[in-house]
Amino acid sequence: MKFSEIKKVSVIGAGWLGFPLVEKLLEKGYQVKASTTTESKILKLREMGVKAYNLNFSPTIADIDQLNDLLDTDAVVICIPPRFRQHQLQTYHAEQIKVIKDAIENLPVNKVIYTSSTGIYENSNKEINENSPTSTSPKAKSILLAEEVLRINTDLDATILRLGGLMGYDRIPAKYVDGKKDLNYGDIPVNYVFRDDVIRAILHILDLNDHNAWNKVFNLVAPEHPPKRLVYESTAKFGEYILPTYINPETPPAFKIINSDKITSKIGFEFLFPNPLEFEYESFSV
Repeated sequence: MKFSEIKKVSVIGAGWLGFPLVEKLLEKGYQVKASTTTESKILKLREMGVKAYNLNFSPTIADIDQLNDLLDTDAVVICIPPRFRQHQLQTYHAEQIKVIKDAIENLPVNKVIYTSSTGIYENSNKEINENSPTSTSPKAKSILLAEEVLRINTDLDATILRLGGLMGYDRIPAKYVDGKKDLNYGDIPVNYVFRDDVIRAILHILDLNDHNAWNKVFNLVAPEHPPKRLVYESTAKFGEYILPTYINPETPPAFKIINSDKITSKIGFEFLFPNPLEFEYESFSV
């Protein structure tokens, strides 16, 4: 099956991941539109030559005409995080995605990339692939519902990227445990992915644009899984963070190891940063 050429890409959610994605899309020669809820980013995007929209999915949207204009494109990348802590309603995020899906189905565009999460999987103390059972937690169910909106009873060519913990630059693992005491999870493996590799994977799918790339679910996690303790120790220097202390619990906490072999074997994607101990970070003085 031959897919029509992708020249125009719209990014919904030009945030921590979406904004640098826009920059790379421009570098690659794509025509880009983007949405954000931050006025300062609207101005930056427009200065870059991007047609920018201030759209807030709460979960519906007030200006459907703006959304339709944003979706006048060849492919859509959805980078809206679930924010489950803010919106406890399990269906909230799925309703956000449904607003986008319903608009797309009335337009010529049908190629969609959705950045999901490996939080969808149960901590089963074993290696996880895309066919593994999903968790029954409210957060996991919320993400799964959003995925199903794009994959079930629809004609969309939707590819789901289940991302590990997004790290790099100002997202420094040691920052999140600075000075904490008696952690019981120091020895469990991390499932992190460097931000640049996520952007590279999205670009790879858009560039490849074939039957191997669309209508798929891919885990996107760095192939190596060092213990959290080592990752915290290796990143403390980027902000003079105080390393946490640990205890040895009688029952070790549950964990999972996310396998990303499918995206490598299916579409030939290669990680630039396969080892979380070698991710790049910015240095901060605290």
